[in-house]
Amino acid sequence: MSSELRAALVYVLLAFALGFVLGPLRELLLAPALGRVGALLVELPLLLAACWWLAPRVMRRVPPGVGRLRAGFAALALLLFLEFTLGMVLRGWDFPTWLESFWTAHGAVTLAGYWLFALIPYWRGVGARG
Repeated sequence: MSSELRAALVYVLLAFALGFVLGPLRELLLAPALGRVGALLVELPLLLAACWWLAPRVMRRVPPGVGRLRAGFAALALLLFLEFTLGMVLRGWDFPTWLESFWTAHGAVTLAGYWLFALIPYWRGVGARG
């Protein structure tokens, strides 16, 4: 397994685990008071801050630049697979239903978070020495 794929796997598993803990707290504690989008807007910066901290530690053996960009997008692909699987298991969604969920305000914020998650390893590697 390449260093990029190994780093992507660790990055996504750590981020997903944190999201798995924060998600129920968001839905049960914050969403009733703030609404789903408001709750997500509280949770997402916490997740992205954790990714900002994690990325250089997990990606230290991945060369900056294209290597970290590839690792970030590999992590994104893995995250999308995990998120779809979780939606299937917990919500009974099929693939079209999952795709449709992104056409909501909550889904748009989620997609923006996914893109930031994928780009953080690259951004954290800019100016770093491989």
